[in-house]
Amino acid sequence: MDTASLEKTIAAAARAVSKEKTRNPLSFKECNAFPSFDPDTFVNDETDDGEFLQIWKLLPQLQGLPETMLKKLPMSAIFQLNAALEKNSKHSAKMSVNSRLAANAEKAFKMPVKVEGGADNRKDLLHPARFLGGSCCSTTELWLQARRTLGDKGVAALGNYDLDSVGCGGSVTPKAWLELHNPSSQDLKLKLFHLPNVTCSGLSARKVNLESGEDALSIGDTLKEIIDMDSYRTALNTAREAMHSALPWNRSISAIMGFMVNTNYLQADLAGNPKRAAILTQFTDYVFGRNALNWENGYAFLTADELTHVWANWKGKQSALLLGKYNEKPAMRKQRTDICRRYNAGMCPKQGEKECKTSFGNTLRHICNKFVGQGKMCEKNHPRSDHK
Repeated sequence: MDTASLEKTIAAAARAVSKEKTRNPLSFKECNAFPSFDPDTFVNDETDDGEFLQIWKLLPQLQGLPETMLKKLPMSAIFQLNAALEKNSKHSAKMSVNSRLAANAEKAFKMPVKVEGGADNRKDLLHPARFLGGSCCSTTELWLQARRTLGDKGVAALGNYDLDSVGCGGSVTPKAWLELHNPSSQDLKLKLFHLPNVTCSGLSARKVNLESGEDALSIGDTLKEIIDMDSYRTALNTAREAMHSALPWNRSISAIMGFMVNTNYLQADLAGNPKRAAILTQFTDYVFGRNALNWENGYAFLTADELTHVWANWKGKQSALLLGKYNEKPAMRKQRTDICRRYNAGMCPKQGEKECKTSFGNTLRHICNKFVGQGKMCEKNHPRSDHK
């Protein structure tokens, strides 16, 4: 510190001491360490050098100041001076860090790193470019550059990433890994990161239902739904960590996580709603689908700020969910037990005949089971697939 700055600091310290003495004479707690000195006592030439040295050791900011100058100040001013210099030192250190970061950024922009060609097998042969510093451009620009580089299908999927180290091991289904590597996939669902679906014995199985309703032959999966908030939080965190391993440049799930954390998982809109986890899961899947469509069309992913407006629009169109009617089963149509479902699915052994019999001897008619309105079936002599 130069002489002019030092004189200003001392003057400011003196004014602070004067004001503090007037307001609260007992506020100089630092002086309690030296009971033989009064705050207004001067450290003069007759002061014991040992005592002066003891004071100096406890006030490190004064180490570089002349002893003769300090002995002209009252004890209270010395303590105030030390505090002022310490504050100035911290401010300078902070400015030094900011200056260093700015200098590093300027150097990086002006002197790009030359990346040499080489091999990389994504496991034990890694190209040095993987260890460069992170990109400073916006995450949406990073996404768009990846789109221009990779095309619309992403990269080849792997499933042997190390998630154990971040506490998410064994929580990602094989299908999740497959869809995660393709940013344009409309089949990415949050329940694919739900732990029970990894341990479920019927994970890879498919269930087939023959129905007389809208679909004569329906095929569904056996994945379990997310029904509680703890499971939702865990699944979303797992999805984010899995994405970071698969496509480190893809921050779309991080944006969803940021939005959820900032809104306390939409506490203001969904507090007390028994279907909260299910609603958030559906909204998350909706955002997955929107981001996939954006990738396909060459647009950026939805950021955390944009999701505020997306949620408001989505919520307005999902009043049934928010009113507690989520997952409410639709009214069941009256079922007909005398019509052959296999005939309408094209699977009956006696497909060309007018009727067939069950193993119990019951007669089933070969007529169309397509609903044509007001709960009535077609019931004409053709299978459902030929209905016009």
